[in-house]
Amino acid sequence: MSTAPASARSDADEIELAGVSDPSDPKDESQKSSSSALQSRVLLLVLGHAVCASAMLVVSKWALKVFPFVWTLTTIQFLFPACVVFLAGKLAFVEVDTLDLTKLRKFFPAAGMFFITITAGNAVVKASNVDTFIVMRSLVPIPCAILESLVLKEPCPAPLSWIGLGIVLLGAIAYSILNRGLVLNSVSWVVLFLVLMPLDGILIKHLVSASGLSPWGLVLYNNACAALPGMLFSALLELSRDITREEMWEAAQSSEARAAIIISAFMALAISYFQLNVRKVISSTAFMVLGVSNKLLSVLMNQVTRLDTNDSFSSIASVCGSIVGAIFFQQTVKGSGISLAPKQDSVGNESLACVFVVLGLLVAAKISVDSNAA
Repeated sequence: MSTAPASARSDADEIELAGVSDPSDPKDESQKSSSSALQSRVLLLVLGHAVCASAMLVVSKWALKVFPFVWTLTTIQFLFPACVVFLAGKLAFVEVDTLDLTKLRKFFPAAGMFFITITAGNAVVKASNVDTFIVMRSLVPIPCAILESLVLKEPCPAPLSWIGLGIVLLGAIAYSILNRGLVLNSVSWVVLFLVLMPLDGILIKHLVSASGLSPWGLVLYNNACAALPGMLFSALLELSRDITREEMWEAAQSSEARAAIIISAFMALAISYFQLNVRKVISSTAFMVLGVSNKLLSVLMNQVTRLDTNDSFSSIASVCGSIVGAIFFQQTVKGSGISLAPKQDSVGNESLACVFVVLGLLVAAKISVDSNAA
């Protein structure tokens, strides 16, 4: 993803990116240096996120093949990073903010929403294939662009940018036609993901921008908050059943399953750092589009590892079409996706956000129960 020069950003006096104000004055050499350093940092974060996110999708598919317990695996992917960062902070290996009950409460709606969307995404990957998830993920920037303009006051994408989103949509439609019936077993999870992912993007964008937490502090707070509902629903929906516990124990005896779980846990730690800090410096819509464009590597990795059987040229072409549309959008938005929204102290009613999280968890639990009963 390319980053625009600071002079391309509007309302510069109101914008703060990663603690550095917009240095648009050409006479101020120190500000120019700060701008260059910021752009380099953004580029490194974006590249790190692209590699981790691409690999994480394939690793999750692998883990769910050998350990097919969505709630428990997703909980591990949040609980492990939270524990590692907490201990690293206590041992002074990294700078981590101390846990504060008030901040945890404010962070919970976004983290809870994030947990639901990751759970839904893992469920789709388990029930279908990597290509299906990529196309589903390609649709998210469309509602996200609308929500972001309304809620966070980001500039509405220009007409040329909507062409890119249209290409994304056409690629998704072409894929669904070429693979009729492929996602029928996971359609409920797909709908839940598409409804909640844009809301999740808006909530997390606001919180990481306004929290004032350190980079590793963001990782700790997000994963700690997300792990709480994860442990509860994993216990209720999977660990509470004797037959599921027996199947889980039997699956865990496999060295391949243990390796997949451990690698996915470490990948979750890496992606948490890059993802949360990328969200801090680019707009929500740009982040959603970035999540699509970096899946080009996922397509390649998926074909190399042969995790899925769907490798027809037309299917891969439609997935790549969606990715190309996402990249085209990224190159046409103002500021190349760097957040242009004015800094905000609040994002509406926190109680309403908590209601969305609770409803989302209940719907996800209902889908999971129905799937097990089928």
